[in-house]
Amino acid sequence: MPCSGSFLEFIFLTIILFILLICQNIQGYVLSVGHNGTLTYKPSELSLSHMQYLAGLSDPTDLRQHVQRISVKRVVDTPGHAIVRNYIVDYLRKLKWNVELDIFQQKVPILGNLTFQNIVAKKNPKAQRNLMLGCHYDSKYFKNFNFVAATDSAVSCALLLNMAKILNDRLKSSEISLMLVFFDGEEAFEKWSETDSLYGSRHLAKVWEDKGFLGKIDLFLLLDLIGAKNLSFKNYLPDTSEWYNRFVQLEKKLAKAGILNLEHHLFKSEFGQDSDDDHLPFIRRNVSVVHLIAEKYPAVWHQAEDVERNVDYNVTEQFGLVLRMFLMEYLNFSATPFLKSIY
Repeated sequence: MPCSGSFLEFIFLTIILFILLICQNIQGYVLSVGHNGTLTYKPSELSLSHMQYLAGLSDPTDLRQHVQRISVKRVVDTPGHAIVRNYIVDYLRKLKWNVELDIFQQKVPILGNLTFQNIVAKKNPKAQRNLMLGCHYDSKYFKNFNFVAATDSAVSCALLLNMAKILNDRLKSSEISLMLVFFDGEEAFEKWSETDSLYGSRHLAKVWEDKGFLGKIDLFLLLDLIGAKNLSFKNYLPDTSEWYNRFVQLEKKLAKAGILNLEHHLFKSEFGQDSDDDHLPFIRRNVSVVHLIAEKYPAVWHQAEDVERNVDYNVTEQFGLVLRMFLMEYLNFSATPFLKSIY
């Protein structure tokens, strides 16, 4: 019986798709990034040797020290806030990062006029493309108790500083730079609303929009509420599903290789309901975002018990490991002749 034209077309398309899948596995994956998603990018996947090497860079003592130093009461424009800000800035400048402050004043409920200071650190300030990693460093104001906000978000800040240290000598100058942003004033002072929240991110997104800088951000990864034992994530933003799914794939790859040891998966494949956070002013300006916020808020969220001793460092380290792989894969670390330095 002769084949129909439609059947031949089906066979042809199947062959083409099969070839494309093979090429993708060999050469990497091509996804959309950039302002308005107009840029396509194909990172080179990490080999097992690359992942083992990067895993060996872990420094849990450094991570814990950062969490301890940042887990203090740090309400905007208070002495504790200034101490934490100076700690972050000084630490990154000692690592030779280019650090700038986005400073502005605004009147807020309860506390009146305050000075906010976003911290922006770039490994290569001349880069035309940036992979942006962000979190907030302020703690929420509570009248009746001292809130030191370990999971909200001292741990996230510590992860960024720890990443800056252990990857510092491996972040080569290229067209893509790693950029760290510590937002000020994420928390509401009275009741969460459009005007009483996200003070720092709203200001910085507008400043960068006016300067035309948003077009230099490939992708924005926002961390929040990390540090609990039951930490897990879902895909909250369909527009960047392919990038979120890369975290899912990397976690599985690390677990299969015996590099990752977890009681449960951190990155779930299903979709979840997104939360208001510092990514919103950037999404509204068409910046590509992956929101890495805990699926279930920590049991100590906005309570006096959100302290450093309640942080689960094993889970936090494992999350940091997957994040490290994602960052270095995106920055094409696999093209670096690292093996010469370890053999």
